[in-house]
Amino acid sequence: MTRKVKFCVRMHQHGYGFEQLREVWTEADRLGYHSASLYDLLNIPTLECWTTLSALASVTENLRLIPMVLANTYRPPALMAKMASTLDVISRGRLELGIGAGGGGSDHRAAGYAFPSTAERVRMLEEAVVVIKGLWTGELSDFQGRYYQLERAHQEPRPVQQPRPPILIGGHGERHLLRAAAGHGDICNIGSEMSLEEHRQKLSVLEAHCRDLGRDLAEIEVSHNARTLIAETAAEFDAMVARGAAQSNVSPSAYRDSLAGAIAGTPDECAEQIQGYVDAGITYFFLIFPDPVSVEHLRLFAREVMPRFAGGGT
Repeated sequence: MTRKVKFCVRMHQHGYGFEQLREVWTEADRLGYHSASLYDLLNIPTLECWTTLSALASVTENLRLIPMVLANTYRPPALMAKMASTLDVISRGRLELGIGAGGGGSDHRAAGYAFPSTAERVRMLEEAVVVIKGLWTGELSDFQGRYYQLERAHQEPRPVQQPRPPILIGGHGERHLLRAAAGHGDICNIGSEMSLEEHRQKLSVLEAHCRDLGRDLAEIEVSHNARTLIAETAAEFDAMVARGAAQSNVSPSAYRDSLAGAIAGTPDECAEQIQGYVDAGITYFFLIFPDPVSVEHLRLFAREVMPRFAGGGT
């Protein structure tokens, strides 16, 4: 299967006002990034994920919108399906629904939500995705599950994307979460800054789950999260490393070591690192630029790196 190589600007919105987010998102939109994302946490001083995505949909044209990832336990699936289809309509079909089991115990407890075991939260996630997909497509009206029950449910409007928006399932647990991704995900987002070897190990687990469930691994797009540090020249990158080392109170060599799994260096070096993942079948890259995200770094990456992958991946 040939897939387009795609780049997402992954943002953690803590510390950003809406005007700052709008500046980054509208620039990413103009530069041709595939998507941008926000995270879903409640008990920190930050703008709420879904409300902010809805506002950003109104100021962008092509950029796809990703909650990265929603805690399933925060919103009942019928509500989530309605919110998602509404955002897909508002954005003219630009939603990618990122959803997970909800990994933050302290965030749950602070907001008054129960925090069941990992296994139970993943079972809840799987059941919720069945409900969401069924409501989107009109195939589900009554539902009696272990965790959720619906009676004569009806959802209009339907999402713009047909047959439905893609589902991104995020997390790293091999026993439960990767099985949920194998059974229900269109996109799988695993961990952060993993090396190729770590990716291969996770992919082997995902493939085994797919075999057990009778699904082809090729149906699932696997993505890679990576800190992204880019500079036009080697000297400028050395200066960036020195600043990062000083801020982190470590030596420059230790700071460089911490970039293992990152996409870092000159445009040529960044492109070479990305190509290694593309050769391994990974074609979706969630780029975590240093905070506050610099539009100059977005422009450099878009100008010097992205065009090299315009022809697609594996």
